[in-house]
Amino acid sequence: MRFSVRREDRRNLIVGFVGLLAIMSAHSVMETARDTLFLTSLPATELPRAYLAIALLAILELKVHERVLPYVPDRRSLLAASLFFGSVITLGFWALLDDLGAWAPFGFYVWTGLLITVVLIEFWLLLDDAVTVTQAKRIFPLIAAGGVIGAMLGSALSEAVLRFASPTALVLVAAAILVAASAAALSWRSGDAQHAHGSDGPPPLGWLLGDGYLSRVLGLVALGTIALTIVDFVFKSTVADNIAPESLGLFFARFYLGLNSVALLVQVAGAGWLLRSFGAHRSSALLPFLVFGGAVGVVAGPALPFAVALKAVDGSLRHTLYRSAVEVLYLPLESRRREQAKAIVEVFGHRVGQALASVLIIGGVALGLSTRQLGFVLLFLAAGWFAAILSTRRRYVDQFRARLRQGVIDTNLELDELDRHSIDALLNALNSDQDEEVLTAIEIFDSHGRADLMPVLVLYHPSPTVRRRALEAFADASDSRFVSVARRMLSDDDPDIRISALRALDAVTELDDELVEAQLRESLERIIQLFQWRAAIESVEIDIPDRELLRVALHDKEQATFGRAFWLMGLRHPEENFALVWRGLRSGDTSLHAASVEVLEAVLVGPSREALLAIIDEGVPLAWRVRAAAAALGIALRPLSHREAVDAMVADQGEILRKLNTL
Repeated sequence: MRFSVRREDRRNLIVGFVGLLAIMSAHSVMETARDTLFLTSLPATELPRAYLAIALLAILELKVHERVLPYVPDRRSLLAASLFFGSVITLGFWALLDDLGAWAPFGFYVWTGLLITVVLIEFWLLLDDAVTVTQAKRIFPLIAAGGVIGAMLGSALSEAVLRFASPTALVLVAAAILVAASAAALSWRSGDAQHAHGSDGPPPLGWLLGDGYLSRVLGLVALGTIALTIVDFVFKSTVADNIAPESLGLFFARFYLGLNSVALLVQVAGAGWLLRSFGAHRSSALLPFLVFGGAVGVVAGPALPFAVALKAVDGSLRHTLYRSAVEVLYLPLESRRREQAKAIVEVFGHRVGQALASVLIIGGVALGLSTRQLGFVLLFLAAGWFAAILSTRRRYVDQFRARLRQGVIDTNLELDELDRHSIDALLNALNSDQDEEVLTAIEIFDSHGRADLMPVLVLYHPSPTVRRRALEAFADASDSRFVSVARRMLSDDDPDIRISALRALDAVTELDDELVEAQLRESLERIIQLFQWRAAIESVEIDIPDRELLRVALHDKEQATFGRAFWLMGLRHPEENFALVWRGLRSGDTSLHAASVEVLEAVLVGPSREALLAIIDEGVPLAWRVRAAAAALGIALRPLSHREAVDAMVADQGEILRKLNTL
């Protein structure tokens, strides 16, 4: 995992990190309290009813958010209000747990599941508003790590509190942490995002089921949710059968502490490596594979250790490696289709899947199925889940390649890592004869900080646009492999390629003055050539067809070449702001123009100084300026006729030729 934080990121990073840390700390404390209070007051067979209630209420809550959120102007206040309201309700449970009887823990269990669903949706939506896409790529991984650290700290705090207090005290502690989290929510620096009103709702389920790829994604998410809900029931029911009620609190606190510690390790050190090495499909298939192995243990061996192992696998991989791998599966989709698909998958994959699992467990309990028999059910579910993941592989690669060929892969998708199959498809795209496909692949490598995976041979691509973009990507990555090729590109016939190579080299190595001076001289020679062509065109007094087009084309090229020349001057004299000097010369303001000339006279030396001053001297005829600048550089010019100038422009391998060819 790569972290690259800039000064402007720090406030939102700190607020986001602390905010999510507090939210997950509170949830971890509430989780320990709810499991302990529930299993010491009610039989474990009531758990699936709690799962079902959470699922149904979460679906209702998602529908409410879908309608209300577009009309909320300040999501900081919304998150703060939700957290504060959550702390009040939690405090109410603490005050009334003894008075409400045995079913109070049931209500508290459902409340904790619903609260975390609401606040996490609002937290990530607020983060989307508060930062740009570029900032998000830099700070999302660190903020997500804050959530795992918060869960770990919450478990440690629970273990400490339970040493001298009852599980009920944890409810009070969680309410206090939620109040602190609500205060942190108001500290965000809000972005300029505008919320659409009356936006279209998600398309119907039939739209997704009719898509061969997305229907498989929905299937694997739903099967995973069903399987992991059964894992949770097997774990808690087995623990309730084997651990004394008075020891449940400390057991859960210590177990969740270890679980969250492993999850942090996986997120920071393991998830990215597995995705890069094995791809999204094999990485996501690791969880059902291990669940299958744990289910075999539950069926054939002692139930408690294998039930604990199943939950450990779930807790350490589901929200780290598995979530990241499933997110990669959306990469081939364009933005609108992806968001529509994710909205449907959230409801029908996660929430309806949880409801179906609850009904399945309730039916199993009614039939008198034992834990071992539920292990058999889990075996079949894990096998189906594993197969569903593998069934998406070929379609994923096909869709990825098709989108690359269209040059429209959405590079703004927030992914911690590119998976192996994506990287393979991107490397193949670099060999395409379609420039857009190659450029899209380079853009994805660059935006995800993986330009180090691109072969340097892409710098020999026939398209100048591709070569320039590849130089930018290598420079952004500070990848020194391209340096030797870039130095050879300084002698390229295309001046844009030469300047791009010089910019890239300047980003990774120190340029010597002789090299910069040579490039500056070439830019000045190019300006003299362009001015000579313009002087020849304007020397003919009669109206010539396309004269104005030729003037415009020349002007554009002159401005671009001047820009390169002044950038090179800035490399030679970093103490001066040559970009500002260039703007002064172009401003049309007499005083600014004179001030810019004074700077050039004072700073520049040698032939380049005399040539440039002659070129920008607008008080004399253009032909005279051309001759004076050429003399300063020691260039012998022969006079050009109008016809010769036009022929030279058409033969020029640059932007002018491209413009004329469009006639």
